[in-house]
Amino acid sequence: MVKKVGKRMRPKLSAVREPLLADNLWGNDGYVERVQIDGGNIAGDEEQRLSFDDVIFKDVSFSGSELRTAEFVDVVFDTCDFSNANLQNAIFHRCEIINSKLTGADFANAKVSHTSFKECDGRYINFSFSGMKEIDFNQCSLVDADFYECTFKDVRFDKCKMDNINFSETDLKGVDLSNSTYDGIEVSLSKLAGCIVSTDQAIGFARVLGLSVKEE
Repeated sequence: MVKKVGKRMRPKLSAVREPLLADNLWGNDGYVERVQIDGGNIAGDEEQRLSFDDVIFKDVSFSGSELRTAEFVDVVFDTCDFSNANLQNAIFHRCEIINSKLTGADFANAKVSHTSFKECDGRYINFSFSGMKEIDFNQCSLVDADFYECTFKDVRFDKCKMDNINFSETDLKGVDLSNSTYDGIEVSLSKLAGCIVSTDQAIGFARVLGLSVKEE
């Protein structure tokens, strides 16, 4: 049975899984299931599609890897490094990404659902044109992150740092930014209705929209 956090479903993981070395990944014909990978580097191959099902990655580096169109279902990433990884058009479903480095990772056009990002460094991350459903960003750095023209459904930001984040052409209806912080934000006026912000943030948004706010 898949556990839920609110409406978000958590990864469905087997009680027992086999250990697998990162160097032996390519002996599985691109499909990897019910294993745990501790340490090592996974470079990826842009000509081979990789699929991971019921997998735990611990201290694994995907830095600079080519993982376009890769598929991750029921996967946990614990203290991993995705710096500058190419994850365009990838699929993430029922995943948890914990205490991981995502600096400069490219998730453009990805499909991400029922996935959480907790205490991650997501500076310069690119989610442009991605479809995102039932997503939690919890205590993440999203400085200079790009969410241009994304499709959001139940996407939550909790205590995130969002300086210079880009939400242009993304519908923010129902998105709660009230307990996150930002210094500079890009939004589209036509997509802003229904966004939930704090009083101080509302003043900041007014200035972004060209209003002169008279403070008493």
